[in-house]
Amino acid sequence: MKILVISEALGEPNHKRGIFHFTRELIRSLAAEGHDLTLLVETTRRYRQLRSRQRRAQLFPADSRLIELLALYRFLDEADMNEPVARSAVRRTVDWVKHRIRACTSWEFGACLLRAIGLLPLRVKLIENKTAGLEYIPTDLRHLELFRDFLLEPGFYSYQDASALTQLPPPQIDARDYDVILVDTPTRVAIKRGPNAKVICVVHDLLPLTDLKLSDVATRLFLSRLMTSLHQADELAFVSNYSMNRFRDLLPQFFYLPARVVYPRTRFEPFRLAPVPVPVSTARPGQPTFVVIVSAEPRKNLNAVVRAFRKMPHADLVVIGYAGGTSLMRNPPPNVRFAGYVEEHDKATLISDAHGLIMPSLAEGFGVPIIEALAANTPVLCSDIPVFREVAGELADYFDPFSTESICASVTRVLSCQDEWRRKIRERRGELVERFGHQTQARDLLAPPRTVEYLVAAQ
Repeated sequence: MKILVISEALGEPNHKRGIFHFTRELIRSLAAEGHDLTLLVETTRRYRQLRSRQRRAQLFPADSRLIELLALYRFLDEADMNEPVARSAVRRTVDWVKHRIRACTSWEFGACLLRAIGLLPLRVKLIENKTAGLEYIPTDLRHLELFRDFLLEPGFYSYQDASALTQLPPPQIDARDYDVILVDTPTRVAIKRGPNAKVICVVHDLLPLTDLKLSDVATRLFLSRLMTSLHQADELAFVSNYSMNRFRDLLPQFFYLPARVVYPRTRFEPFRLAPVPVPVSTARPGQPTFVVIVSAEPRKNLNAVVRAFRKMPHADLVVIGYAGGTSLMRNPPPNVRFAGYVEEHDKATLISDAHGLIMPSLAEGFGVPIIEALAANTPVLCSDIPVFREVAGELADYFDPFSTESICASVTRVLSCQDEWRRKIRERRGELVERFGHQTQARDLLAPPRTVEYLVAAQ
């Protein structure tokens, strides 16, 4: 099938997050099944600058598509993962406002607006993704090789948020040449499609609506995106049964939309039996090491884990990701190290070398680090919340996320039973690969969805 992928996480320079990882693995699975994939990419002033610079160099013919392809790859590779760590909250706010002003005064924004209100016709500008002219593709961009074409849309993702806040019409795209339009997270877009095409929208969670710690602007933006997508969608996909049930409880008016569950995936490399690891990533060789992967959101509950490890000087904790103000705390425990953002390979090594991965979240739509740890045969310790029970089942040790004593007890249990936990995970590896390996993700996405009659019978 011909599939158009609308993905803000892949189609513009963006910080890698759960949606990025979900869609990247889904693309790998769809490409392995032989589907023709096109990615909708936003072009901005920065992309035009990169393209113009290469044209002025006069190294290639002026009409060479390699110029645009080089500019596009460089444009999509410009996300700086460590940038938030070095900036204060005020500086980040100022930079966000400046970015929005630049976006709203750009030629791309104006073109997107005029097309949205019908004063400019829809157009289709495709770039064939022939990467033979590129010397090599960096690791973080290899998923882009799987797309046959890139559909260039000026200002698309920038305009959608402005249209949500100002009640302007959503951006429009011409998708009449595609069999499936995959929207990997609720997006404000008006899709012109063929009579037999279908739109599948992925809903990861409803936390932007229900998380009391998020700003009102974030909630309004998400709600606008969500309602636009739901009115466009023919089918929905959820990342867990928990998320699907929450959606049905909170938005019963959309019960009529057929739905399916498509779990996030990870890579299960060929398993090699190895002894319990000796940590090489901490400053205290020989100490047991645990890892936690977080963002700065309060629901990630990092402070509780740091407090717990203050009581456990015999074990080390490595914090991966942007930890916000927690990383700047006074007198941090000496056994806690804030690693910040790390590359995918380094993250996989840290997880593999650890005696356990801790997921202390108070709320999640899924919990990708859990399956990354299971793929590495690393024990999992996580909050006793329904979605983690769905994902990990009997292969995790559960604790009360509000209790540091409960977290400490979980760490002690896992340390005392390392061989048993690893054996249990190893024995279930075949089941884990079937459930969470990317080879089966395309099958789950394109399988017949659960109909209204099915959901009523299941109740």
